[in-house]
Amino acid sequence: MALMDLAATRVAVSSQPRGSVNDATTAHRPSTWHRTMLEAVGTFLVLAGIAVGILTLRLALVLIHGVMH
Repeated sequence: MALMDLAATRVAVSSQPRGSVNDATTAHRPSTWHRTMLEAVGTFLVLAGIAVGILTLRLALVLIHGVMH
């Protein structure tokens, strides 16, 4: 069996510390909580729109059925 040289396969670690992220890159991004709430509200609005569409279609079909009889 061949031995692997792990020292040659290591990934170089950046010299920049994690806490020194540029403020200009993060200033325009909303927080995770804010983004999650926006997605939840958007999902609710889409589902409400689908429900209104189904109810409108049902009402139209009931009216058409009543007119035909």
